[in-house]
Amino acid sequence: MGDCAAPFFFSLREAVERTAADGVLVLTPTETHVELVSRALALGCHVLVEKPFVPTVSEGRELVRVAEARGLVLMVNQNFRYFPAAQRAADIVRGRELGEVAAVSIAFRRILSYESDAKAHWHRTLRQPLIADLAIHHFDLIRMVLGSEPVSVYCTAPRLSWSTFRDPGTAAAILVFESGATVTWTGSWEARAETTFSGEWHMQYQHGDVIWACRSDRDVTLDGDRLAVVDGLGAMRAETLPRDQVFGRVAVLEAFATAISNGRQAWFFPSGRDNLGSIALMEAAIRSYQTGRVVDVRAELDREGEKGVSLSNKHGYRV
Repeated sequence: MGDCAAPFFFSLREAVERTAADGVLVLTPTETHVELVSRALALGCHVLVEKPFVPTVSEGRELVRVAEARGLVLMVNQNFRYFPAAQRAADIVRGRELGEVAAVSIAFRRILSYESDAKAHWHRTLRQPLIADLAIHHFDLIRMVLGSEPVSVYCTAPRLSWSTFRDPGTAAAILVFESGATVTWTGSWEARAETTFSGEWHMQYQHGDVIWACRSDRDVTLDGDRLAVVDGLGAMRAETLPRDQVFGRVAVLEAFATAISNGRQAWFFPSGRDNLGSIALMEAAIRSYQTGRVVDVRAELDREGEKGVSLSNKHGYRV
């Protein structure tokens, strides 16, 4: 291997001290995030952590408190925020270009191809492979695009007799937001008419509609990025989205470095504090399908010290 060999350390402390690192990337399974982020912050390092940020809001709130007290950047890898279509959709809402948002419909459908039987087994035995592993991206995008926080959620996830997933691989939810907008979301790892990973979005406004999608596969291209506006007369106009900018995970890393170097953060920067709202919605959706009830999302944010829904097992959650 020679000079190409990567250095190996026996502890995070040793790695930080020997490399004089400013920041730490935590890309491990979700159940390890609290401990590793805590260690990194204690060592005075800025942290970029994989989604889901933490299993519960209460755990995330403590990490946010520590980071803010130490003046450290705590960022969550919600890379779907860093695509032109998603940012343009949010700008239309922020600028009230079509008036108020009335309703949003999101449909996600995929079947993953697996490199091996072991990889297939890993994904099918994850805890919450749909809601925690993928829908957390959609829930986070909804909050970003609408610029509003969820009030309540009702989620149903029927156990299909032919499903090969241990936890639900197909689910649907209705979300109500403080702005008054209602969002219907459907998702499935078991459907064959595939969408992009962002899902297909249809946003109904006072004076028109917006249809968009982003992130086709693994942050490699912008081929999946598209957005069209339907005006009040029903005429559709496809918008030209920027193609000369970094996006996805590369943009996340750039934003992380920028926040460390000069403190600058874009309005859509997925900080640990902001991400608590996405974790609360994820927890509430899981609690809703488990209980069969409408769940108050704001109550999830107030569950100080109470054990949240279980996401921990020996597997990771990365997609």
